[in-house]
Amino acid sequence: MKAYPTVLSAGPITRFDGLAADAPPRSLRTKIPVRFNPFLRLLLFVLLFAASAGVFFLGFAVLIGATSATQMVVGAAIQLLGSVLAYAILTLLIESRRPPVELAPRRALGLAWGLLFGTLAILVSFGVIWLLGGFRITGAAWPAEVGDWWRMVFVVGVVAGISEELLFRGVFYRLAEEVLGTWLAILLSGLGFGMMHLGNPDATWWGAIAIGLEAGLLFGVLYAWSRSLWLLIGFHFAWNVVQGPILGITVSGTGTQTGLLRVLPEGNPLISGGVFGAEASVVTVVLLTTVAVLLAVRLARTGGVVAPMWTRRARQRRAIAAESSAAATLS
Repeated sequence: MKAYPTVLSAGPITRFDGLAADAPPRSLRTKIPVRFNPFLRLLLFVLLFAASAGVFFLGFAVLIGATSATQMVVGAAIQLLGSVLAYAILTLLIESRRPPVELAPRRALGLAWGLLFGTLAILVSFGVIWLLGGFRITGAAWPAEVGDWWRMVFVVGVVAGISEELLFRGVFYRLAEEVLGTWLAILLSGLGFGMMHLGNPDATWWGAIAIGLEAGLLFGVLYAWSRSLWLLIGFHFAWNVVQGPILGITVSGTGTQTGLLRVLPEGNPLISGGVFGAEASVVTVVLLTTVAVLLAVRLARTGGVVAPMWTRRARQRRAIAAESSAAATLS
């Protein structure tokens, strides 16, 4: 495959792990292969996900049926398998990135860092809300069925952590950045991430907006800084699992949560998050959005921002004009 050089907004990016940035495959030439068109790749991913999820759904229906006890796990497994297969086809076959830099094996240590940061983030948020009177701990608990607890870990941790990060950061953000640049890609992927949670049983508009601000923006900035899905998957997994199956707080308005602790919201819903959970608390929004802004400032100062496509093209034209002028002067 031919290499297509990248034009960045502020010089080369030096990553902490020494790997090249996962920057847009923009060519200095006038034409690039059709398969590199970001809109086409996004459409192909959606179609691949729908097709693969349909195949897995039929397979599960034939093998184990659709009983009430298995519906949640089966639906989650279909979402996970469909997203992984669609992402593999997109990155390995269509884009010919083997392996994709955001999931390169040598970067897998980012998973551990993500688990650490995600755990610290939810514990700090929980602690501040509790100190402000938003949560009441009524005691320790253990689910009546151990299997139910592990199923919840699988659904809110493994499936959400992997499939949602592949979709929103691995595909949506990455392809949007190629056209719109880093800042608009962060905003749009964060907005989409928040609105996705409107389908949850106890969803509210404020809850969706809050997730878009705190998690959507933070995850987008973290990806722009690290170019690592390992980090994001670890963070997302730890955040959800510690919040729900461990602390017993409702995760993203998904309904009553059974955890290892009994924690009830009380007082002002703006502090506790109400029935939606801690993610709808202004405490969580302020804490995580502040971290996102600080990281965004750091990202801009270190030259890690990709400019919009029209800005990059304008720079290319100016560079070509300057080279032509210099060549004419020398001749």
